[in-house]
Amino acid sequence: MKSIDVFLQGHGLADIAVLAAKPDDTLAEIVSKANLLGPKEARLLFLEDIDGPIDDHAVVEELLPLPTDGEPIGPLRLHVARCRHVEVAVRFNGEAAKRRFTPSATVERVRRWAVRRAFHLPPRDAAEHVLQIQGTSIRPDRDVHIGTLTQGQACAIAFDLVPCQRVEG
Repeated sequence: MKSIDVFLQGHGLADIAVLAAKPDDTLAEIVSKANLLGPKEARLLFLEDIDGPIDDHAVVEELLPLPTDGEPIGPLRLHVARCRHVEVAVRFNGEAAKRRFTPSATVERVRRWAVRRAFHLPPRDAAEHVLQIQGTSIRPDRDVHIGTLTQGQACAIAFDLVPCQRVEG
């Protein structure tokens, strides 16, 4: 049986955990191997950028897309959280916008919402802006799940939409 990589992010995890899973492993088995969070009742599992939690009895192989040759494509990208939603606030040019996302939403998904829907930036301007955590100089990578950025018991995060640093020369 071929091993499938599982990339696991979650609230309080400093980095992405990379786990090996068998195609017939359940999500509950994977998370218990990782021994990351407390009781099962306190956790929710999400697929990256998919709205709503998934059942922890779901089988790894069934969650992966199948190409034409029939072999599942990995890795599986999961998020373990205690919050069902994260309240996201984004400021730009004196305006603010808010929206709820699942904890498994990537920083890139939030950025796209902000530049397209919330602030209606033209594509050229949108490409030159990134999200920065308010009150810091931290600009999380595009593939970071927003649930990993929440602090303490809060299920919320606030960003500023700022220009990318330009290199001229």
